[in-house]
Amino acid sequence: MKVQIDIIYFLFLWSVSTMVSGCSKQTGKDQAPNIILIYTDDLGYGDISPFADKATVTPNLEELAKNGVTLTNFYVASSVCSPSRASLLTASYPIRVGVPKVLAPHGISWAKDSWRTGLNPDEETLAELLKEQGYRTALFGKWHLGHAKEQLPTAHGFDEFFGIPYSNDMIPSVNPSYPPLPLIENLSVIEENPDQRFFTKRFTEKTIENISKNKNTPFFILLTHPLPHIPLSTSPEFENKTNEGIYQDVIQEIDWSVGQIKSKLQELGLEENTILIFTSDNGPWLAYQSHAGSAGNLREGKNTVFEGGHKVPIIISWPDQLPKGKKLHGLVTNMDLLPTLVSWVGGTKPKLEIDGLSVSDYLKGISDQSPREEFLYFHNENLRGLRDVRYKLLLAHRYQRPAGDSINPGQQDRLATDSIPLSLFDLWEDPGERNNIAEDMPEKVKELLQKMEKGYQKIMKGKRTSGIYEGPEPPTGKLWIDDH
Repeated sequence: MKVQIDIIYFLFLWSVSTMVSGCSKQTGKDQAPNIILIYTDDLGYGDISPFADKATVTPNLEELAKNGVTLTNFYVASSVCSPSRASLLTASYPIRVGVPKVLAPHGISWAKDSWRTGLNPDEETLAELLKEQGYRTALFGKWHLGHAKEQLPTAHGFDEFFGIPYSNDMIPSVNPSYPPLPLIENLSVIEENPDQRFFTKRFTEKTIENISKNKNTPFFILLTHPLPHIPLSTSPEFENKTNEGIYQDVIQEIDWSVGQIKSKLQELGLEENTILIFTSDNGPWLAYQSHAGSAGNLREGKNTVFEGGHKVPIIISWPDQLPKGKKLHGLVTNMDLLPTLVSWVGGTKPKLEIDGLSVSDYLKGISDQSPREEFLYFHNENLRGLRDVRYKLLLAHRYQRPAGDSINPGQQDRLATDSIPLSLFDLWEDPGERNNIAEDMPEKVKELLQKMEKGYQKIMKGKRTSGIYEGPEPPTGKLWIDDH
C-alpha cells in the first residue's frame, strides 16, 4: 500500500514539475521573440546616418545599427506605397497578389474604380501567420491596402489598428475631390483631417502602450509612419530642431521615436528577445526637392525602377540571436522578411505560392551568402528589369524625373519625361547606374533576358486577384457608408 502511495505522490510531483517547466517556457528568454517592424514612408537610402555620411544625425538608429545587422543591398518590390506594403505582408511581388499600383479613395479621378481594390482576404499575411503562433498583433500608422471597412487591417490578421487608411497627402486641401482624411481606431472613424503634426508622436505612444500591455505574451507591431511622405510636419518640440530644414526635423523625430521604443523595451526587460526592424517602403519622392529625402549616390528615386526607388536602408536588431554591428552586402528584399520571421517563431509559410525566401542563416552568420540571387523590377504591371548578384539589366523604357526648376518648397516640381535604352550596369562597380555596359557584355545581357522571362512567366502563371469591395459607392465627401 505504501509503495502505491509513493508512486502516486511521485507522479503528482512529476506532473507539477512539468506544468511549471511548461509555463517557464512561455516567459523570459524561452518565450517566442517579440517583433516590431517600423516601415517609414518615402525615406531614402541616403537619409539616415548609418547609411550615408552626410545624412541627418540619427543617434538612435546608429545605436540600433551597432547592436544589429545593416543590409546594404535591401530592395522593396515596388517603388511606390501600396504595392510595397502588399509585398511586405504577403512575401510576393505586387503583381502576383493583384496590387501593382497605388490605391486611392473614391472621388479622385485617377483612381477610377480602383478605389474598390484592396488586398485579397485569401492572402495569408505576416500578421495572420504570427497570430497562428499565439502573437498579439497591431498596426499603428498608415495602411494603404484597401479602405472600405472590410479591407482594413483587422480583416488581415491585426488585432488592433490605429491610423490612416492611405497616404497623408490624400486630403481635401491637396485636392477637393478627396474625402476628409479619417483617423481610424479598429473600425471606427474617431477624427477627420487630424492634426498631422502629431502623427509620429501619437503612433509612437500607441506602440509603447501596446508593448506594455502585451509584455507577457509575444507581440507583433507594425509601425507604419506616414512620414517623411509629404506634406511634412513635426510635433512642436521638433520644429526647427536641426536648423537644416523641415525634412531633417521629420527624420530626427522618427529617430526619437525609435529611441522611445528601445527605452520601453529596456525598461521592461524585453530588448534582448525583441526583433526590431527599421526600413522604408520605397525611395525618396525627389520631385518635392527640399521636402524630399536623398537616395545618396543612387540614381533617381520613388516611382522609378532605378536603384534610388527600390534600394532602401534597413537595420535588423535581435540581441539574443543576431550579430552586433555587422554589415551585410548580399541581396535581400522586403518579400524575404515574412518567411524569415515566420521561421524564427516556428511557424509555416503561406499555403499559396510566394516569392520570398528565408534569409535566416545569412542574417545569423551561419551562411556567408544570401540565398537570393535574383530580383525583378516592376513599374505598375510592367516588367522593367532584373538584377542578379552583381549585374542589373533594364529594358528600354520611358520614365519621369523632376525637371529641377521648382522654386516653391513643398510643392511638386514639374516632371520631365526621359528615356533609357536597353542597359546593363555593374552594381558592384557602378551603384549609381551611370555606365551602360550592355554592348561590352552581350552574353550577360542574353543571360539576364532569359532569367527575366523565366521569372516573369513563373509569376504570371501563379497570378492572383486583388480583393474587391462590392458594397455601394460612398456619397461625395465620405470614406464609406457607415451603415453598410
